[in-house]
Amino acid sequence: MAAEMEHRILAEDLRAAVSGGVDAHATLGAMNIGAGGGAAVAASCAELARTVGEASYRVTDEQVAAARRQAGSDRGAFEVVMAAGVGAALRRWDAAIRAIEEAADEAR
Repeated sequence: MAAEMEHRILAEDLRAAVSGGVDAHATLGAMNIGAGGGAAVAASCAELARTVGEASYRVTDEQVAAARRQAGSDRGAFEVVMAAGVGAALRRWDAAIRAIEEAADEAR
């Protein structure tokens, strides 16, 4: 159980670390969108974050270029992509933890 708690703490630390950036609002929004939620961010960044969260192999050069223009820099666009990817990964992590807990409860 100690390892499980450590993993939960690390996941929360990751969520907190990703919520900063060049444009903290856009980065946090991208993480939420990548996780399957919603956020009030520029349409180009939201589209890119949604694509990264759902099927990153479908990201187009045009989506990245639009996000780069909106963010004002390569770094800003990178943060949107990275935050969306982390959001998607954490969504899957949370689902896995729930499944493990449900299986453990059923086994008891």
